Amino acid sequence: MVGVGVVAAGCSSEDSTSSAASTGPPAVCSSTDALQASVVDVRDVQVVEDGTAALEDAVASVRSALRDVADDATSQYASQVDALQADFDALQTAAGTAVDSPSAATLSAVKSSATALAGDVSSFADDVASTC
Repeated sequence: MVGVGVVAAGCSSEDSTSSAASTGPPAVCSSTDALQASVVDVRDVQVVEDGTAALEDAVASVRSALRDVADDATSQYASQVDALQADFDALQTAAGTAVDSPSAATLSAVKSSATALAGDVSSFADDVASTC
């Protein structure tokens, strides 16, 4: 790979073509993929078997991935990112309640919040796909 960069640097016309070809899809594409994966992970947490720490870790992963999406998304997606943030806030609240007072009801609320977030992330990913 280094040899290709040296050869391309030798010709200015090839250099501009190489840099254009190496830009790839927008960053929002990969950050959206990471968000989708983290949402699946939070939905798959088995709190009874894995403990509440696993739930907290999974929620933290979603928080980080959503932050990356918000940073990478353009103003074109601002309202959708706001909706994703609202969904995440609901998930975070439900998870906090479940960690503080684990019960069938609080864990069910986490599952419902994660499912709602997953649906909106999927819709967002479909919209972003056209730019990827």
